[in-house]
Amino acid sequence: MTDSTQKIEVTIRSPIVVVMGHIDHGKTTILDWYRKANVVGSESGGITQAIGAYEVEHGDKTITFIDTPGHEAFSKIRSRGAHIADIAILVVAADEGVKPQTKEAIEIIQQSNIPFIVVLNKIDKTESNPERVKQELARENILVESYGGKVPSVEVSAKTGTGMDSLLETILLLAELEELKSTLEKNAIGVVLETHRDSKRGVSATLLVQDGTLKRHDIITIGRNIETIKILENFRGQHVDRLGPSSPAL
Repeated sequence: MTDSTQKIEVTIRSPIVVVMGHIDHGKTTILDWYRKANVVGSESGGITQAIGAYEVEHGDKTITFIDTPGHEAFSKIRSRGAHIADIAILVVAADEGVKPQTKEAIEIIQQSNIPFIVVLNKIDKTESNPERVKQELARENILVESYGGKVPSVEVSAKTGTGMDSLLETILLLAELEELKSTLEKNAIGVVLETHRDSKRGVSATLLVQDGTLKRHDIITIGRNIETIKILENFRGQHVDRLGPSSPAL
């Protein structure tokens, strides 16, 4: 019998980070650097076609990244990604600057009212000009810290790895300020990122656990649909019995 006076333990959870920006500005390439896998090469036309969730370790901390499509045709998916994240990363190519989908991503981030980091990518290119990009962002009312604002900015090259550790450290610092908390000892609450029908396994879904613990054989409710979890995998496709807060589940 459970003691009703027993306090439920609340723990700090890993941040969920959405990666947003204009097409071909390097969102998926940044994730590839951390994942050490070439996802871009397998995508249709080099465009991310669905939301993927991945965990990245930095020291003894974990960060969950959500990769969202950059093409204008996927604006609804991109918006959904921002609404389930704790922190957003606005990726802007340092050689191209602010583009139409950059402005759209800024609007979505502001509507979601979540903290964000400006990531100036492709600084390895000779034509890159981070200061010009910061000025363009200022015209969109995005003031980075070096321009007297409150938005952190990190200059990186997902091609060479320059600044990539600094980006993770900035994310973790921002997450610490947000004091993200969760409760392990309760039924899982989360969102469906994407679904598909597998010819061998039936209906499959990518889920993101936001709170609680998701276990194999749990019954999940999605709208009017009720299903039992027959197979539970982590983001690497490894079979697991349970997944905690901020974890992607397949």
